[in-house]
Amino acid sequence: MSHPFDLHDGLGYRLTIAARSNNAAFDSDLSDLGLTRQMWCVLVAVGEQGITTPSGIADYIGIIRPAASRTLKQMEKNGLLWRVSGTQDKRTTTVELTTEGEAKLSRSLPLAYDLRAHLDKTLSPQEQATLTELLEKLTASAASTASGV
Repeated sequence: MSHPFDLHDGLGYRLTIAARSNNAAFDSDLSDLGLTRQMWCVLVAVGEQGITTPSGIADYIGIIRPAASRTLKQMEKNGLLWRVSGTQDKRTTTVELTTEGEAKLSRSLPLAYDLRAHLDKTLSPQEQATLTELLEKLTASAASTASGV
């Protein structure tokens, strides 16, 4: 006789709950700044990493290109960035943060560092290294079936 399926026994469920509980306060703080997590990731990609193409941004934050395009459009509408067409090839687009986008990034970075510090206090460096290795293994095994998270 099989046992009833228990959602709480699954590793996927535990990963989801751990991510949600660790990110809840940060997501709330981002919301107070008028940002979604995805918008914040775009700000980091452009402002911190210097990634300026929509496809590069999508790849960096791990989303499909149409989702990145929608986010960029909304952020442009909100005055957080500009999308500039290429001068020689109009099909190319460069993304730049506006002064408002830079300001929101500056206000949000300390919140991200606080979250990272909390995690650093919760898990030892060895535990973090082990968890990172295991998460990378899970991500690599799922990469063949995932189509833009």
